Amino acid sequence: MMNKEKSFNWTHFFIKILFILISAFLFFIANPNPIVKKGFPLAGWFIYLPVLILLRNCSIKNAWIYGVLYGLLSYGSYGYWLNSFHPLGLIIVCICYSVILAVVFTGLKFIELIFNKNAWLVQWIFICSYDYIKTCGFIGFSYGVTAYTQWTNLYFIQIADLIGVFGLNLLVIFPSAWLSNFVLLEKTEKKFSLYCGSVWLALTIAVYVYGFVDVSKTENKEFKTLKVVAVQNNEDPWKNGLGEYSKNIQTLKELTDEALDFYPDIDFVLWPETAVVPSVMYQYYKLVDENRFRVIYSLLNYIDSKKSIFIIGNSHEEENKKKNTDRFNNSLVFEPGKNVVPPEPEMYSKIHLVPFTESFPYKYKFPGLYIKLLAGDTHMWTEGSEYKVFNYKDLHFSTPICFEDTFGNDCRQFVKNGARCFMNMSNDSWSKSSACQYQHLAMSVFRSVENRVPTVRSTSSGQTCIIDYNGKIVKMIPEFCEGYVVGEIPLLENDFRVSVYTSCGDLFGKLEVGLFFFLLIIQIINVIIKRNRCKSNIK
Repeated sequence: MMNKEKSFNWTHFFIKILFILISAFLFFIANPNPIVKKGFPLAGWFIYLPVLILLRNCSIKNAWIYGVLYGLLSYGSYGYWLNSFHPLGLIIVCICYSVILAVVFTGLKFIELIFNKNAWLVQWIFICSYDYIKTCGFIGFSYGVTAYTQWTNLYFIQIADLIGVFGLNLLVIFPSAWLSNFVLLEKTEKKFSLYCGSVWLALTIAVYVYGFVDVSKTENKEFKTLKVVAVQNNEDPWKNGLGEYSKNIQTLKELTDEALDFYPDIDFVLWPETAVVPSVMYQYYKLVDENRFRVIYSLLNYIDSKKSIFIIGNSHEEENKKKNTDRFNNSLVFEPGKNVVPPEPEMYSKIHLVPFTESFPYKYKFPGLYIKLLAGDTHMWTEGSEYKVFNYKDLHFSTPICFEDTFGNDCRQFVKNGARCFMNMSNDSWSKSSACQYQHLAMSVFRSVENRVPTVRSTSSGQTCIIDYNGKIVKMIPEFCEGYVVGEIPLLENDFRVSVYTSCGDLFGKLEVGLFFFLLIIQIINVIIKRNRCKSNIK
């Protein structure tokens, strides 16, 4: 007799591919993108629904294939702007997430096999855990965390001051897991599922009520305020040389002068990340390059002629104990008449550096890769060490630099140290993408809500804006143009309470991971015990 081979079912295969396409599209459209500038938040509640239905109908040995495909499609479309920096950047992200999601998809299928009826609950916790874990470590990447899709949902996100973005993840991801189970249940099996759905609905309504009450309660509060201008010079990051650097500084001066002419009572002037490229301290004191010294000397005299506090982005160089030069990505704070000429600014050095483009701690283990990274127009910085808080005109503020405000745990350290305002300086102009800049803005909004402090953002090309302590964007200027935004910053010191999130950080993310592994270990032990009993009964 001949063995009959089971024919491949192309129809089922193409249906599964369609489900992956739908899920990847939901991920893409829910976040800021070229089609819907601010994203479509409703899609965020159902991103994983097609995925979980698909996994119900595939084998564990094939699950990873769909994970690879989903990783390529979702992060390839979401992070398409990485191609503007370097095609290799987009390729690396796509490869990383195709591998990561291959593991995630296999894990989701494994959960289904060992947990049976209540597998969807564990899958829900597992997806939440994945969203947290992917933000940790050297290659931690906060872009794409599911709850960030809700950044424009003002009342919903208010509870982030208690539970953070990873607590909100539990609510946003739940519908995908619940619906994937509910639609396939028999009528007699739906009672427990309906109960879970009712609990989720009640909690979601409670979150909206909390948000509405909180916003209503704080919206009309009166505070003493200070006036700030955030400048956007719309520079081209790919143009280098002293001539280009001087041109950028001149643009920043002209925009600042225009703002000061209209609003002479401005207290703070905020410029973007590395707005001034030649190192102020190095060029002034070392006198290595006469032309660069002149640019810096002119800038310092300009600042000293004003009355406002200037916060500018700049590089800083120091000789370390090994007689090598450490280069830092810094914010410098100047107070005219006190610390400008000669320059003795207060400084903050960026702590959380961008992996591979600003930092690579494995240069001695992988020297070949490190050399290639240096050749790819990257700027390796030395990591800062102190979550610095500045105090000028009774305003306690910190200056998270660009990538740093995408991580809640970093920003809360500033607030724990006494900051009552974020003066964020960013440069996403290299992306040439509104979607990239709005994705970054979405995370900045959460930092204000989590810590209940306002944020002022000065960016090279967008989104330059002022965000209040409820996460509401008060003012914003268009992207990819020269301009500035002027607004009022409240002095919160006498009426400030440290939020639960500021005290506890990403506790919910850690709890999700801990709960998942606890449930997994318990279930594996149960399975082993049952199998041993079966073997004993057979004997």
